[in-house]
Amino acid sequence: MQHSNLGWVMAKANGQVVYTYAKDTKNGPPTCTGSCASVWAPVTGVPKAGPADTFPGSFGLVTGAGGTKVITYNGYPLYTFVGAPPLSTKGNGIGGVWHVIILSASDISA
Repeated sequence: MQHSNLGWVMAKANGQVVYTYAKDTKNGPPTCTGSCASVWAPVTGVPKAGPADTFPGSFGLVTGAGGTKVITYNGYPLYTFVGAPPLSTKGNGIGGVWHVIILSASDISA
């Protein structure tokens, strides 16, 4: 979790803000593939919250294109906006379908 111009948002450990795609379905595979995935990269790896973070939802995995395991939050695949600097939320709202995950300061256990 990181603080951005939109407040607290979900981000990878390196500060890259993560997004959900409105055209995905809950517990379904990522639908942003091909050229879409060259701009919106699926988040892969092992879902793990930082040591001071608690999240109101849950993380999981779904299988994406080519068998890649994509991290989900509340069942929805996560993506990053390729080339965006750390803590940038400039992808929020693009096309009306890309959304950051807004969190609350209470999701940080200090």
